[in-house]
Amino acid sequence: MSKPPVPERPLLRGQRVWLRPFEDHDLPDYLAAVNDTEVGGWAGFQLPFTADEVRAWLKKLAEQGRSRTSYVFTVCELGSDAFIGTVWLRDLNFADGHAELAIMMDGRHLGSGWGTDAQRALLTFAFGTLGLHRVELGVNPANLRAQRSYEKVGFRREAVLRSAWTVNGRPADLVIMGILESEFPMPGDG
Repeated sequence: MSKPPVPERPLLRGQRVWLRPFEDHDLPDYLAAVNDTEVGGWAGFQLPFTADEVRAWLKKLAEQGRSRTSYVFTVCELGSDAFIGTVWLRDLNFADGHAELAIMMDGRHLGSGWGTDAQRALLTFAFGTLGLHRVELGVNPANLRAQRSYEKVGFRREAVLRSAWTVNGRPADLVIMGILESEFPMPGDG
């Protein structure tokens, strides 16, 4: 399967949010989110990041986007260009038709459906535009709010990987959740 063409500035729209490429002016808000103990902690960030470290990491993501192995988007409320989070597909495998979803919303936009809508917009892109068949994610077992959001979109809990990552300096379990193209209601479907 060949990689589909992607527009220069793909704009993805949900019901409450739109997704756009990450831009330099997003850096301060992104840095604040990853260094927030609740937001960054749930996302798996364990140490504070400097602006230069985040810039280098985002440069790496941009290079992966050009090679079509990763797509990172800034999440914005409809009608605004202001950063409220990020969502991305990474480790794209076009041969087997799957990728991993990751999401991080800023502290003001947790628990109110913003992230759920961003996931729906990204899954529409993954299944509709990219032609993937499966998307998975990993989540901290204690992050019940995130798991509920993933379930609202259609993700199913598939496995628990024991001691698969480190949380607060200790080995911790990781819940794996997945969704298949056939399980995701595309916009406009019945």
